[in-house]
Amino acid sequence: MALVACKADISVQDEPTDPVVQEIALAFVERALLLNEDEFYQTDLTDPSAFNPGARLLLKQNAFAQSAETDLTSALFAENALYDVKDLSASADGLTLLFALRAPALENVADELQPKWDLWRYDVQSKTVSPLIGDPQLAQRGHDISPAFLPDGRIIFSSTRQTTSRQILLDEFKPQYTALDEDLDAPAFNLHVMNADGSGIEQLSFNLSHDVDPVVLDDGNILYSRWDNQSDRSMFNWYQMQPDGSENQLVYGWHSHNSGAGLSRVEFTKAIVLDDGSVSVALAGNNAPYYNSWPQQIALALASDNEQALFGETLNLPAQTPLFPWAFDNTERTELAGAVHSYAPLKDGSGRFLVSWSPCRVLVEEVAFSCAQVEDVSELALAAPLYGLWLFDTEKQTQVPVRPGTEGLLVGEPVVLQPYTAGAFLPQNPLLDAELAAENAAVLDIRSVYDFAGSASVNIAQLADPMQSTADERPARFLRLVRGVPMPPDEVLDVPDTAFGVSRRQLMREILGSVAIEPDGSVQVKVPANVPFNLAVLNAQGQAISPLHQQWITLRPGETRSCNGCHTAQSTAPHGRLSGEAPTANAGLASDGNFPNTNPQLIAQAGETMAQTAARLNGTPELSEALQYLDIWTDPARRAPDAAVQLSLQDLTTPLPAGVECFTQWLASCRLRIDYPSHIQPLWQLDRRRFDPDSNELIADHTCVSCHSRTDANGNGRVPLAQLELDSEASDLAAEHYRSYRELLSADNEQELVGGVLVDRLVQATDADGNLLFLTDENGDLILDDSGNPIPVMVTVNITPALRAGNALGSSAFFDLFSAGGSHQSYLSAAELKLLAEWLDIGAQYYNSPFAVPEQ
Repeated sequence: MALVACKADISVQDEPTDPVVQEIALAFVERALLLNEDEFYQTDLTDPSAFNPGARLLLKQNAFAQSAETDLTSALFAENALYDVKDLSASADGLTLLFALRAPALENVADELQPKWDLWRYDVQSKTVSPLIGDPQLAQRGHDISPAFLPDGRIIFSSTRQTTSRQILLDEFKPQYTALDEDLDAPAFNLHVMNADGSGIEQLSFNLSHDVDPVVLDDGNILYSRWDNQSDRSMFNWYQMQPDGSENQLVYGWHSHNSGAGLSRVEFTKAIVLDDGSVSVALAGNNAPYYNSWPQQIALALASDNEQALFGETLNLPAQTPLFPWAFDNTERTELAGAVHSYAPLKDGSGRFLVSWSPCRVLVEEVAFSCAQVEDVSELALAAPLYGLWLFDTEKQTQVPVRPGTEGLLVGEPVVLQPYTAGAFLPQNPLLDAELAAENAAVLDIRSVYDFAGSASVNIAQLADPMQSTADERPARFLRLVRGVPMPPDEVLDVPDTAFGVSRRQLMREILGSVAIEPDGSVQVKVPANVPFNLAVLNAQGQAISPLHQQWITLRPGETRSCNGCHTAQSTAPHGRLSGEAPTANAGLASDGNFPNTNPQLIAQAGETMAQTAARLNGTPELSEALQYLDIWTDPARRAPDAAVQLSLQDLTTPLPAGVECFTQWLASCRLRIDYPSHIQPLWQLDRRRFDPDSNELIADHTCVSCHSRTDANGNGRVPLAQLELDSEASDLAAEHYRSYRELLSADNEQELVGGVLVDRLVQATDADGNLLFLTDENGDLILDDSGNPIPVMVTVNITPALRAGNALGSSAFFDLFSAGGSHQSYLSAAELKLLAEWLDIGAQYYNSPFAVPEQ
């Protein structure tokens, strides 16, 4: 028979007779689609720890439909026990099958005490199943999933163990805990590695959401799927790293999430390495409605996105092209070719695949029919899927039944236990610096913050020449690094939503410190290793002038990460991918010598940036809590050097942000934490009165709450100056917040004093043309009061908040008051304005540590 597809037939053939199919065993997962009376199996990418009971791991001796099957896992538990299994992976010799197993749920036991996902192995020769980690207590210290063999025999996997991250929490004077993802819903999974016997577990990646599904490429690098979820972005992209975790970088997918069938939303989940070393993906969205995908081959060597070639490469077609010659789909549309759930290539050069496939079936009066039996399927609902295993031959365009589907069951995740050539072995990165590693530190090296995809946003040569530009004329003066605070699970600490402030989008943030940007826009600075951070370019006032960096950057101990520059959200050009960026816009000197018109004692080597030269001669700068700048480049024989900058939070007269003292001698564990109640509110209440030194007469009172409160010095009611209250009374919008916090950041109504009481001011509403509005009935007729007069429509008067969370530069109406010529000039010190700018830029949170929140 033949199932008619779009311009291609899938011809069903008899069982083949070649040795590969006859002799090679295969494994797959069979699971129930109905978990209970009203709950169907779902694949939520954002919750890798989800437990879907009712799965089995099965082994077939070969690809014949009638060959015997062996249940590998059910005997591990009591009869009829419901457990879960997933993430199958085979060794290069075909003799070992790895998989993740989750034991049955325990009755009347709290979630945090339920069994966790464990890694297991099946040995083909001995026909035995055993856990990778023999010690049950050690095995249950975290969820372990997504195993894969490295070429040297070790195993890379995804886990919530967070072994290094937990130690870093102790270094930060926090308790150890398993941090949640950025949705605060599930424990965060990161990549780890261990020996084949389960020993030597080491954490490799440090995303604040999930890193899952690692695979080994032919060149030995690790390709994996990362949930980029900073600021609620929520997208799964492909990242790549070396087996030691270094050179971790985005390689594909950021701008390609609407590349599914019909421009549908898709995610880049587990990569599947094909027989020729290229990669493919079962393209689908989260919770695919029919468990279906659109298999695509990805031109990863040529592109960073579906329509974006790497620099120097050319895309004649989109980077994503259908893997199979039949019209499959990742949406709910009916396709005559049926639907593909998952697949695995045969590594024999034949172009064949073991595929979890469901034929096209539709419901006609609640009866399932093959689509080939129905004249028009476009208006009919799909019948329940019937996923079974089939051997697809893409060259002959045929398919052979291997394990026919069964109603109510999903057969998927096929793996062929067939020898194949393992990827190249990559030893530990030889470029890692042992002295840096001993400090648990790394180096970030940026050629120029003015470089956007190889194009300079300014005249770099002019800014770098001290005879053409001064420091005050350079737009980018400092670089700030910000660390995302790992959030604890509820059983450790139940953090209320109000702790985050007016928005939970940025969660909680700590500042790792700042460093000066050199005149050519270059930066080199020592940073903590194994800590996820983002970047912000700052002006002279310490305000961010760059958009929020949406990717977490992590460096391994001893690593130096070099990048050309910055990028914009609108640009699709490759950024951060080491092999794909445009050449730098700041190439440095062509030969050894001095940068034009600079200090002759600072001799640069060919190709160096100013930051690289300064670091080589003077040592790599360390992060600071202060904004520090010393002009070393101006030749004093030609003009006076620019003024030094030393703007430190140590100059505050209010309580210092937590961690300031650490920066007097920098350590990788130094963090700067700003909490509104402890560090911002005291600014408004600081006594700023000035008295005559001789008569002690009050000259001026610039104490903020003296004017910005609803009562005067005598306790009489009044309208606060500028309709802004800065006291520490409980807000009427959220009792957990000070009134000042909400007044500064939340929309409010203008108030007036009536009978000594503050009330919302009401004015008559107008239409778009400025005409006054009156109450009308359903017919549009005026409603009159008892005196026969129209009744005006009265509305409150809105007040725009003085500050914008996450945007100090966008809060200029506030900051301008304190600048030269402003009405509040010199009321706040430079250090106080710096503190406010930093707090705003990182999100204007109420608290920036879950452990600073008062117990409820």
